[in-house]
Amino acid sequence: MDMSKYVKMFVSESYEHLQKMDGLLLALEQNGGDRTAIDTLFREAHSVKGMSASMGYDELAKVSHRMEDYLDRFRGGKGALERHAVDLLLEGVDLLRKAVEEIAGGQAPSLRADAYVAKMTSLLTTGPGSAGAAADRAEEAAAREQAEAIGLSLFAVEIQVAPDAPLPSARAYITLRRARLLGVVLRSTPSADQVQAGEFSGRLSMLLETTRSATEVQAFLASLPDVASVIVRTVEPEGEGGRPAPDGGGQPGQGPGGSLPAKGGSPASPAREARASVLSAAAPAGPPPVSSGRISTMIRVDTRLLEDLMNQVGELVTAKGSLVEESQEIPSRALHECVGRVERLVKGVQQQTIKLRMMPLEMIVDRFPRAVRDLARKRGKEVTFEILGKEIELDRAILEELPDPLLHIFRNSIDHGIEPPEERVRNGKAPNGTLRLEASEERESVIIRVSDDGHGMDPALLRRLALERGFITREQYESLPDSEILYLITLPGFSTAKEVTEVSGRGVGMDVVRSAVESLHGSLVIESTLGKGSSFTLRLPFTLAVVAILLLEVGGERYALPVSSVEQILEVRAEEIQRSQGQEVLARDGVLIPLVQLDRLLGCPETHSGTDRLLVLCQMRGRLVGLVVDRLLGYREAVVKSLGKALKGLRGFAGVTILGDGSTVLILDINTL
Repeated sequence: MDMSKYVKMFVSESYEHLQKMDGLLLALEQNGGDRTAIDTLFREAHSVKGMSASMGYDELAKVSHRMEDYLDRFRGGKGALERHAVDLLLEGVDLLRKAVEEIAGGQAPSLRADAYVAKMTSLLTTGPGSAGAAADRAEEAAAREQAEAIGLSLFAVEIQVAPDAPLPSARAYITLRRARLLGVVLRSTPSADQVQAGEFSGRLSMLLETTRSATEVQAFLASLPDVASVIVRTVEPEGEGGRPAPDGGGQPGQGPGGSLPAKGGSPASPAREARASVLSAAAPAGPPPVSSGRISTMIRVDTRLLEDLMNQVGELVTAKGSLVEESQEIPSRALHECVGRVERLVKGVQQQTIKLRMMPLEMIVDRFPRAVRDLARKRGKEVTFEILGKEIELDRAILEELPDPLLHIFRNSIDHGIEPPEERVRNGKAPNGTLRLEASEERESVIIRVSDDGHGMDPALLRRLALERGFITREQYESLPDSEILYLITLPGFSTAKEVTEVSGRGVGMDVVRSAVESLHGSLVIESTLGKGSSFTLRLPFTLAVVAILLLEVGGERYALPVSSVEQILEVRAEEIQRSQGQEVLARDGVLIPLVQLDRLLGCPETHSGTDRLLVLCQMRGRLVGLVVDRLLGYREAVVKSLGKALKGLRGFAGVTILGDGSTVLILDINTL
């Protein structure tokens, strides 16, 4: 069977499972006895093992299987994971992730599982809980031999009761009773008596001897009310370990998989014959009833199809604009009603298409706790990482560009901001530093703020180093305010590190952050208080596909400005404008707002000298500035198109849009003007 067509799905689902495993292991590092985390982690490892085996990736299956074996010892309240065990399990996740990345790139995985399996085997034989696990294995081996001798199958079954079940313990007890319709329940954890006494945490494990196949067992138990998930595992001989049970079962008188009992097997004892008769009586003539369940409402779609759809919708929006423009010249009420209806329909299609591109921040932030943990360990620091607002949605195109700049900010905070534990204690702080990622919505933008409670940045030090290394002139050294000095860290090659480490020190990180944010038509605001910490705020549009714009006229030319950049629009008299250090400014609410002459920047004829001014107030690098324009032409929702290869990287422009009359208008990017 050709499995190549399933590779994309395998890669996608493997990434999801491995991401969840990272998060669960970080939780277990803090609380090794968390039963829910252990049970969930076991199921994730089980899923990766089953997927890998079915795709023929045997080395991946070996690694995940050995992880599953180790975790199995801690289920049912048997001890807690120690820190060195978490480290080894994280190593396994890294090995699996690297192999999946190779598969995604069209290569054969280079993973060789033997070394890792040997480490885990050593941990299995020396770690806590090995005696109890050995007893369980001995019991399973004896039960397996008995089952094989009389032609039965032996399955280890794990059932997860839905967390929202009204009476979980009662549901577990009923499920345990119903399982006996399939055969003999040799052992259950917790036992029936414990479940009746209310000692139930949501998971039910049992050893089931049956004439049924794994598929029938799985289907019957999954059809019971309030059962969230079912895992059926064939009990194998010592050394082979458990594996997901194959579809289909053995024929009467045969063992699992249809194999006959081994020659020389002991004859069936009366007890065995009695057990076989019980199993025969328990088995109804037909397969157990299975509920149809709900049809999934989710499908996987190639992102290229979404891109093509968005491009087509963009063309439709442009055509709609032309239709609206042309129809205004024709005095026909019926035509105007039809055009209005088309306009509403196109807007609806456009909004739904944009929703298809939107993804929650959660899709990328779940990988960050692991990265922060590893970075902190390398620098010998203790860091508590907090994430708020992960449900905020962004365009997929923006979301895919965020991990790299955010990781650079984390590195900067951990390496330069957060102090070592002993220094924090001396300064009256908690030994653990706090790094927080917080997302929120504000008007037409998404705000992503990364903050730490470290020692902050010293503007005086930044000013001195920048002058010594030639990044600023003596005049700038004396005139630049502290708020502007902080942005020196975003200059290529600028760093305050005394030595280069594998984490930072080359003056590259914050330059990458600034460039990435600007390429996404966003802005970066840096704030810092010496002794208290720093914050980096990214203001980004929700989507790059469609942008709300303000049409401006400057020097007889039309330009567009994203509404997300606009704070306020003012009309001021000429006498209100002052000059400070050769710069025109406007005093407002006790703050001097510098004025930017757009006509000069854009090379247009000047038309406002000595007259009243029309100002568009915008945020630029965290500071309010006033753009001087000639006229406001209105508000539009524009489909943004790139400038093309020839003009790619041209500073000051975010793209171009086509208006309803067919004319093109450049969209300004004030952060790079």
